[in-house]
Amino acid sequence: MNEQDLKRAFQDVVVASSPPPSMDPGIALDRAHKARSKRRASITGAAVAVLVVGVGLGSAFALNPQGTKDSLIGAGQSSSSNPAATGSQWGEQWPVGQSDRTATSGPQADRGTQLLNLARASVPAGYEAPDLKYKDPAMYGGMLRAQAQVTSNKGESPEIWEYTAYVPVRKDDKVGRLTVTVTTPNPKNAADPCAVNGVPDGAGSGCKIYEVAGNQVGVTSPVNPAQGNATTASYRAANGWTVTITQEEEYSYSGYPKLDRQPFFAPELAALTADPKFLLGS
Repeated sequence: MNEQDLKRAFQDVVVASSPPPSMDPGIALDRAHKARSKRRASITGAAVAVLVVGVGLGSAFALNPQGTKDSLIGAGQSSSSNPAATGSQWGEQWPVGQSDRTATSGPQADRGTQLLNLARASVPAGYEAPDLKYKDPAMYGGMLRAQAQVTSNKGESPEIWEYTAYVPVRKDDKVGRLTVTVTTPNPKNAADPCAVNGVPDGAGSGCKIYEVAGNQVGVTSPVNPAQGNATTASYRAANGWTVTITQEEEYSYSGYPKLDRQPFFAPELAALTADPKFLLGS
């Protein structure tokens, strides 16, 4: 037996040989009253402390509700560093997750896919927008595709994104192309919808202004073979977003014969371009 075992054995003997004295009823009742009074005082003190803290937080919330909220739940990321509020998080040269200007995943890529679905559903009656493959052996991949790319550089404000959807438009096994491009607000974009198309408004320019629900849409048609055969409509929304839709009788390098004519007449193309669905929830 070591010293610790001997100590424990001695304590056991002392306890066993010293039974508690008989309890006096008067003394027991007095001790019970004192214990109850002490417990009430402790509860009251705790309640007062909680009340004081609550009053202090209430005053702080009245002066600075957001700051008080952060103190209660833990300081979160401020809006100034929130990518959803100020733009993308950037690496050394490109937004995080990108190896160049093009986003292949994430919310920006999702917007490109959203635009593709909207454009595909917009082809007029009598036409379809199938997921075709190129017949030309020099080409690869699908003709139905979307792209989302940042056009501004790191540190520039505002951050500018451009979303593009390429849609093959087929009728009787002949295929043309519908291209829809949507750009976030860019201070450098011209307010004149004809200028957005690259031509000034006026006689001989090939651009005509259409009024669609109070909005101006510029539709540019080629006036000579040097301008190609595409028809382009552009519209700048009040919030600064720009929508441009181009229709072509031919889908270049597709290997398919071209359409007999473009799917939309000019007023129809203008109406489609001004459709708010293309503003992608802005």
